[in-house]
Amino acid sequence: MVYLSLTDLSFAAPERDGNFIGLWNYIQALTDDTEFLMSLLRSALFSVLCVLPQVLIGIISAELLYQHRIIKKIIAPVFILPVLLPAVVVGLYWKLLLQGEFGMISFYLAEWGLTFAKRILSDADSILLTLAIIDSWQWGPFVILMFITARGSLENTPLEAAFIDGASKIRGFFDVTLHRLIPMVLIVSFVRAIDSFKEFDKIFILTGGGPGTASELTSLFVWRQAFKSWEFGYAASLCVVIFLGIYIVTSLSTRRIKLGPRK
Repeated sequence: MVYLSLTDLSFAAPERDGNFIGLWNYIQALTDDTEFLMSLLRSALFSVLCVLPQVLIGIISAELLYQHRIIKKIIAPVFILPVLLPAVVVGLYWKLLLQGEFGMISFYLAEWGLTFAKRILSDADSILLTLAIIDSWQWGPFVILMFITARGSLENTPLEAAFIDGASKIRGFFDVTLHRLIPMVLIVSFVRAIDSFKEFDKIFILTGGGPGTASELTSLFVWRQAFKSWEFGYAASLCVVIFLGIYIVTSLSTRRIKLGPRK
């Protein structure tokens, strides 16, 4: 792939049969290709819309379920079911539910007076939020289970000491429990951010990057360059750029994360 990124290989132009062009593809991608830069921005926004709600809801849900262990034993096995579904199946499932004419969710949203329900998958202004909600439906339970596991590994002695000193449950949660969960919060946020940044399957099934390019994340943009425009050399350079970007962010972030819960 690195070698291809330094060539002009294209199946759309016979004269571009893999000639060496150096770093020209990289220069074009980072300076002239506004569509690629916009896809990076959309991917980053999509990651934020996915990660923030999943982490916040996951922390709160994990604490509530931890306090009610009987409910946790009943609900926890159910939580893993969406994670076990292939992304393509999830995409098809939600495409049926949100179909404008006969989708069950679209129908009931329209019954409740939400006028955008019939075009929920074709609304450019809210499509990323809709896709983030679908992603949270699939991966939110996984985040909750991760936080439940981390919460169960913490010793209760510091929290009990805080209660003895007069701290309320809310104060004890924020000052003691959440403080010790920070390493797991960073790890889960980091893993989910990378995973959502490279999301392809569900969005390809649900919107194909549309309407227009409103949901065309970087992964879909690279796919379009390679398998619709047949620009293999240029698509390879985009892959290298994405890889290097994720590698640099990963290297800088992991240095700040201390593995293991705080006792």
